Parts: sequence; structure tokens; C-alpha cells
Amino acid sequence: MKKLVCFICASILVFGLCVPAMADPVSEGLDIKASSAILMDAKSGRVLYEKDADAKRYPASTTKVLTALLAVENLDPDKIITISETAVDIDRDGSNMGLLKGEEISVRDLLYGLLVDSANDAANALGEEVSGSQEAFAQTMNQRAAELGATGSHFANPHGYHDDNHYTTARDLCLIAREAMKYDLFSQIVSTTKYQIPPTNKYTEVREFSNHNALINPAMGRTYLYSAATGIKTGYTSKAGKCLVASAEKDGAKYVCVVLDAPQTDGINYSFADPITLFDYAFKNYKMQTLSNTEEILATKEVRWASGSEQAVLSSKEPLRALLPVNYEKEKLETALSLPDTVTAPIKAGETVGYLTYSYDGYELGKVELVNKKDIGISYIRMIFGTILSWILSAWVMVPLGIIVVIILILRWNELRRQKKLRERRKNASRRNFYR
Repeated sequence: MKKLVCFICASILVFGLCVPAMADPVSEGLDIKASSAILMDAKSGRVLYEKDADAKRYPASTTKVLTALLAVENLDPDKIITISETAVDIDRDGSNMGLLKGEEISVRDLLYGLLVDSANDAANALGEEVSGSQEAFAQTMNQRAAELGATGSHFANPHGYHDDNHYTTARDLCLIAREAMKYDLFSQIVSTTKYQIPPTNKYTEVREFSNHNALINPAMGRTYLYSAATGIKTGYTSKAGKCLVASAEKDGAKYVCVVLDAPQTDGINYSFADPITLFDYAFKNYKMQTLSNTEEILATKEVRWASGSEQAVLSSKEPLRALLPVNYEKEKLETALSLPDTVTAPIKAGETVGYLTYSYDGYELGKVELVNKKDIGISYIRMIFGTILSWILSAWVMVPLGIIVVIILILRWNELRRQKKLRERRKNASRRNFYR
């Protein structure tokens, strides 16, 4: 019987460890058709919804989000580069912008070709410029993805044309897109609906691009046009299915979502319909809320050697707003105060003294600098006496002083013993003399 009970307990423990954390009860009711999907707060990285977000999927042209991120991070957008023969050596059934060997074109125009027109040849050209070759660039892609925590991915090329060894996850793509959206150039390009590239030394006509993202481009029809949408990148191959990395912003709230292998059934393209469902859910159930302002007193701290007031009064240097449920549970909102052990005068008004970190339900929302609200001068009398006292009480003084005291006590004790023996000898001598 005892063995049976132990077996049942162990089984329950193992099962508990294998069951994933429960999602938001409200989001569990969402009917998302894509094989994998995720919705993330762009500011904090908090996941608000996920469905098989760690399953390996083929990303198709959503790969170009990472290619663009590396180009933005490593290249001057105004740099003119010369297109190589290997850059234009692509499968012509894939999307391309018709680059020609020896053509001279700016990094900026290549980025627009990459993200607006989804050009595979632009991806090759940018990858070669960043790392020297497409093979070396694939290694750079994998390294950068790992740095962002996208550890479930492996990239084999800059463009996402199908390769069995080229895969990612919805979570990984979301992390990559969230990082890319921090760059103004990237976010500007992915929100562009139409773009023109003027003639170059090899191409005599104007190239005109139209964004394939129906969430932002009315030229794709108004069925999926979404007023809050701000990007990002579509993707499709027969093996990857329809994919979309999307972003939206409203009332200060910013979201990134990814759907992979979304079906198109009953006339509905779920690579666009699913993100709309996710964004509608987010905007309805979450909003930006103020956690601290610059006037509120958040903490106090005693100041050593202060003249007059002995406490620094601390407030937030900048207001902090964070995404929270519309009706959030205030008892789940926690703060962690970080202050130095000792604060010493003088301190100027506005000087940073420490930090206060906010978290909700175990998830970090943000950190504010705590600054002193008024000048605190120094009392030189307190400083001098305090320094002297500290010096006296320091180990450099107390240890030798203690040793001296011990030596004195030992010497005194020995002297007392010597005097005691001397008195005893005199007393004994007196007794002997008496009896004589």
C-alpha cells in the first residue's frame, strides 16, 4: 500500500511538471486557426497569448525580419553597395526585385525591397554586405537569434526560401521582431505601404513596391485593414503555409504577434484574421496604466552627515506607465526597492539615489530611477566628529587597542599575583619570628 501511494504521488508530480503553465483564462477562449501563434507586449516582452509557440515551423519570408535587423544594426543605410553575382543567383519562382550583377544601390533601398517587396535578392545582397557571404551570414543570424533568446531556431539562408534545415518558432520570431521594432528605420519601413526606387546604373526604370501586408495596405483590399496595425512582414511557401509577423499600437500600448502556418478556408485568410483577433483581445482587456509619477514620494533614506534634514525624499525621475489588465488585481502589483547601504551628504536635487522595480503577478513591468527632491547640504562638524568616531571604532584602531588592553590586564594580573605572593611570604616570615 505504501509503495502504491508513493507511485501515485510521483506520477502526480511528473504530470504537474509536464503540464504547461495555464494561459490567461480570457485568452483561452480565442479561436485561433494558425498552427502556431503568440501575442506579446512589445515593451515588457510579457506573453499575453500563445498556441504551440515553441513548435518548430518553417518561417518563409518572415525570415527577413532577422535579416533586416542585422542590416540595420551593422550597416549605414546610405551606403552604396555593388551587387554580386552570387546575390542575384536565386530561384526565380521566389520573390525578387530584379537586381542585376554590378548594380549600385543603397542599403536603405535594399531594405525597402526586402521588407516591402519581400525580395530574396535584396536579402542575399544585405547578408553578403554584413558577413561577407551568405553562408557566413547564416551563422551570424543564428548567433544573433541566440543572443535574443531565440534558441529554438536554425537559419540556413537570409530570405526564407524553403530549406529543411531552416526553421523557427512563433516565440522566437516574436522576440526577433520585438527587438527589430526598437529601431526607427525598421519600424518606418515595415509600416510603408508603397515605395519607389529610382533608376540605377544598371536598371533604367523606377521600381515600384506595394506592401503585401493587408493589415496596413488598402491596396490589398479593405477586408483585413486594421487601423492600429503598424507592420511587419508576411511570408508564404507551400510547406510553411501562410505566415505573418504583425504589430499594432494604440493609446500607448504596443503589441507584436506571430502566426505561422495559418489556413485559408471559407474565403478567410487567417494569417490576417488571427492577428486581428489577437489585437482586438489585447486592446479590449489590457491598457497602459500609470504606476508612478514625478510628484509621488516613493521612499526615504537617511543621509550621513546631513545638515538640517537627515533624510532624502525620493521620487521617480520619469513617470512609469506599463501594460496591465484593465481591472488588474492590485495585490499582485509588487515593488522592489534598491538603495545603497549608505547615502552621504551633500546631495543635489534631482540626483539619482536608487531604483524601484515594479512587477505584476511575478512579471517585471519596469524600473524607475529614484531621485532626491531637494538639496541636502553637509554638516562639517558632524563629518569631522563622525569621521573621528568611525576611525576610533575601526578595526585598525580597535584591534591594536584591544591587544594593548589585554597586555595591560595580563601585566596587572601578574603584578597582583606577585604582590599577593610577597604578602604571603612576609606573613609567613612574621609567624616564624613570633614563635622563636
